[in-house]
Amino acid sequence: MTKKNFHEKIALVLSFLILNNYLLLSLNSPQLMIKINFLIFLLTVLIFYSKNFFENPFLKIFFLFIIFICLGTPTFDWDPRSIWLFHAKRIFYDQSIFSIGDNYAAFSHNEYSSLAPAFASSLAFLVGHWNEVFPKLSFSLMFLPPLILTYAFLKDTQYLIFLSIVFFTIGKFLFNGWTDGLVAIYFGLSAFLMYLLFFIDTNFFKNRLLFYLLAFCFFISLTLIKNEGIALLFILFATTFIIKLYKGQLGKDISKLVFLSISFLPVIFWKFFCYSKGIGDYYINTNILLNLLPRLDDLNNYKLISYFLFLNEKFLIALIFFLLSFWIKLDKELFSFIFIVTVMYIFILFFIYLSTPFDFYWQLNSTAARVIKTLSFSLAFFGLYNLMFDLKAENIKINNFTNL
Repeated sequence: MTKKNFHEKIALVLSFLILNNYLLLSLNSPQLMIKINFLIFLLTVLIFYSKNFFENPFLKIFFLFIIFICLGTPTFDWDPRSIWLFHAKRIFYDQSIFSIGDNYAAFSHNEYSSLAPAFASSLAFLVGHWNEVFPKLSFSLMFLPPLILTYAFLKDTQYLIFLSIVFFTIGKFLFNGWTDGLVAIYFGLSAFLMYLLFFIDTNFFKNRLLFYLLAFCFFISLTLIKNEGIALLFILFATTFIIKLYKGQLGKDISKLVFLSISFLPVIFWKFFCYSKGIGDYYINTNILLNLLPRLDDLNNYKLISYFLFLNEKFLIALIFFLLSFWIKLDKELFSFIFIVTVMYIFILFFIYLSTPFDFYWQLNSTAARVIKTLSFSLAFFGLYNLMFDLKAENIKINNFTNL
């Protein structure tokens, strides 16, 4: 088994087991089955570590470092304590993700999907009791599938750059119990898989079925981590649709898009369950137009949103790196793909902030630095991808700087 194939299969197994854990808790399965599923996950991680440690030393050392920090630091922040770990604690004691149906403690956003809390509760099942330390570790463990998958496409020195990008753009969100870092990396790899499946020559794939399975696992995970993931996956589908329609290639690819759209079904089911219990999203439960219209014609609102989103040093550095990458080696199709995705996401962010039912400044101040991480990571990641790969030579112009 080649290095590439091994890492792809390990990433697939780990991502499947995370989703299977969610399914088991959805079906009120016996606790023994949930523990076995988590033990298989840990065994798979051990297999990954035991196979020639020096084959991927950077990731293995990097992740041990993340585990050490995660277990050695308390959970201070509101969201991890009062939303994600709180939901995990409820699942642990009720042994079902549907325990939120009573809408107890509505302040904790019971409408949020429970993929990460479900995984955290299962680690607590394995430990045998609830505490605030080990369940948080499960959030860090969920970073492994995308981190391992990426190594399948990179050499050691290239991967070290990738890990630097991960640590720079995601930082403490790798180990502090927030889910925003998970959204960022699962979105980046979902975009990567979408691009590979629809815009790379089929000769690149030795096992196309494996990539479709990976895409399903990552797409479903993205939507079940946090609400933003639903919008982000929709953006990926919309971008692919737009580009294929423009190039006159939609006919041969529409069936693949429809097939992959099955990925939305689990989160649709979850949202219908919440709706049936009278648990709604705070945006949907308010008059969006009533909040939006008074803010639309005030230029200061746009300036304030831009200030909080774009005057962020990590975003600016990632953006500069991305633009320099495509200046040095221009892949027009990849650039178009990322450009459309970025513009659509920014448009959605502006719409959400302009229509927020909460205090405008408070909403920006408390969330903007987190939600922009998704773009920061994706821009830096695709900038690196563009420089390191030459999968479609006919669409690439390299060394543009020599024309100066």
